[in-house]
Amino acid sequence: MSQKPGVCQSCGMPMHAAADFGTEEDGRPSEMYCQFCYQKGVFTNPDITLDQMTEQVAPFMEQAFGMSREHATPFLREQLMHLYRWSGRVIPACESCGMPIATDADAGTEKDGSLSTRYCRYCYQNGAYTEPDLTFEAMIEKGAAMMAPQLGITVEKATEMARSFSATLPRWR
Repeated sequence: MSQKPGVCQSCGMPMHAAADFGTEEDGRPSEMYCQFCYQKGVFTNPDITLDQMTEQVAPFMEQAFGMSREHATPFLREQLMHLYRWSGRVIPACESCGMPIATDADAGTEKDGSLSTRYCRYCYQNGAYTEPDLTFEAMIEKGAAMMAPQLGITVEKATEMARSFSATLPRWR
């Protein structure tokens, strides 16, 4: 990978600080996995399944964002299944909103009509942002208002969640 993905490609944890990253066999920070999932070049729980990882991470979502298990489990499964450990491929995430660009239909377009490898169809069309004047705070506000009812959490908690994950995205760094 040419740039660190911003979230662990196993559990989805946002990785902001150097201490968040796992380690390779030679002690270098892992570019893809967090300290909880990956140490010294191996997974800390090598036999865990996607469903087990979903169940393991759900309590953190419940505690951190006040999300019920009924909302956390399907949300997490949808998010985790796009990560490298579970999909077997690097699925790019939109560098503006974080949406997985899993299919060509998800991709935005460049000026020449080719598919963008960096941005989704909602954020980027014809080589330009669909909302060029969008600020980080406005994006957080829009995302939180949409996420809160879908996830059964307060707008305040949705704002915290959106801020945590969006801060890792290249457009907002």
